[in-house]
Amino acid sequence: MPKAYSYLRFSTPEQLKGDSFRRQSTKAQEYASTHGLDLDDTLTFQDLGVSAFRGKNAEEGQLGVFLAAVHAGKVEPGSYLLVESLDRISRQAALLALGTLTSILAQGITLVTLHDGKVYSQESMTAQPMDLMYALIGFMRANDESAHKSMRIKAVWSGKRARVTQKPLTANGPFWLRLNKATGQWHVIPECAVIVRRIFQEYLSGRGPTVIMSSLNREGVPVFLRDTRKGSRKAAYWHRNTVRRLLENPAVIGTYIPHSTQFKDRKKVRKAEGQPVPGYFPAIIDEDTFQRAQALRLGTPCPWRGKNATREETRNLFGGLAKCSRCGASMIYMDKGVRKGRRYAYLVCSYARVGAGCKYTAVPYALLEEAFLRDAPVLLDSVPTGQEDSALLTEIERIDAALLGSSDHLEALADAYARTRLDALLKEMQTITTERDALQEQRDELARKAGAVACPLAMKRLQELGEALKTESMDRRKVNTLMRMVFEGFTVDPDTCGAYFTWKLGGTSQWVAFGFPKNTAESRVTDTEENPETARAA
Repeated sequence: MPKAYSYLRFSTPEQLKGDSFRRQSTKAQEYASTHGLDLDDTLTFQDLGVSAFRGKNAEEGQLGVFLAAVHAGKVEPGSYLLVESLDRISRQAALLALGTLTSILAQGITLVTLHDGKVYSQESMTAQPMDLMYALIGFMRANDESAHKSMRIKAVWSGKRARVTQKPLTANGPFWLRLNKATGQWHVIPECAVIVRRIFQEYLSGRGPTVIMSSLNREGVPVFLRDTRKGSRKAAYWHRNTVRRLLENPAVIGTYIPHSTQFKDRKKVRKAEGQPVPGYFPAIIDEDTFQRAQALRLGTPCPWRGKNATREETRNLFGGLAKCSRCGASMIYMDKGVRKGRRYAYLVCSYARVGAGCKYTAVPYALLEEAFLRDAPVLLDSVPTGQEDSALLTEIERIDAALLGSSDHLEALADAYARTRLDALLKEMQTITTERDALQEQRDELARKAGAVACPLAMKRLQELGEALKTESMDRRKVNTLMRMVFEGFTVDPDTCGAYFTWKLGGTSQWVAFGFPKNTAESRVTDTEENPETARAA
């Protein structure tokens, strides 16, 4: 008796509660019994709650496992694959779906659709070419049906997003919140909120995501997040990216970002839809704390990484900020130890250190720090007045206008396509949609930066930095953390023995001289020729 294998599939887990599973199983058993087939119940392939619209069942699901078993010889040629209908194996575009079918038949497998008893094999498709047409039409119908269903669902969610200020979109929310469906109110889960607040507190104290992750795992702090790689199972331990995503999630201050789920390169990606909605969630972090974290996150890497991650003492005040004036690369802190009560430490260009083309010059660290602490009061009084903030808002307004124009253009093209069905219009719609998505991503990034460097918040951080520098026992880690909130970088010029800060608000600070060049005149001439901007600042 020829072997037969059953393949069962439905798209959503809810269908398991209905009759879909029993119906497909019963039909397979009845067909095998009637046609003298040996139904192998030890090797049944089931994709329960897996969609075939984008071919996930063939790439990652049990249909792909069946094809692998055929190639491995576990399923012999001449065997039968029993499916309820062709749309169970694929709902992709007709050409792709037909490829899936022919790849099964090419291995000597006979496929049977149980709803009509149709038999597909290489022999039957060759003898009766119309079977090919029937299959193609069936795939076209299935794909069209799924496409229309997808559009209807998107329209429903679009309507929900339009009413987002009136009622919660869904019961799914951040892990530190739970929705009371009876009242429609979000409630904070205290034990989860404590963890989120701890992560922000440690980050603002100067700890990086890796150090925070390690301490949470070491202490056995439970992970309330779902592991997306394992469906609904909880993640086993904290990841660095989990910490990073929490630090940049505006839901902690109560803001909801309306979004839709789209597919890019066969992967689900979130795409922002519309404007943020403040006050949608209860805030568990205050606005100032959140924006401080964003300022720290943007553009200045945490200096406590790798072997320095667990070091308690902070020796380099300029960690994550210092850059080489010659090539723009970061400058690293090199500690040569203590001799006769004096610490010998230097800042060296990271490119020069590995022989990547820049000139090797060791800048004495003590001179740089002494010069900075000496000039700090004057430097902090010369902060820009928010030109960068204004420029960011102007750029956001420009992008908003472009996004509005793109939406209007897309609506006009959609109307034209509905009347004419011209492929050229469809391609143009796809091009504009891609451009609009890129603009939206750019706008989101600018909005985050504008919030992080907003002038009132920046002035508050600047005041905190000034107070931290005046304390008798200076907290060096705190000073470095505040500096990375206020400054974009600290450019060190070994040739002229000077340095300057770049403000996150825009512009540069006054020149900080930490010594005298061996040949001042020669250095000035060379610098003027190679870097007029540096010479002007000097």
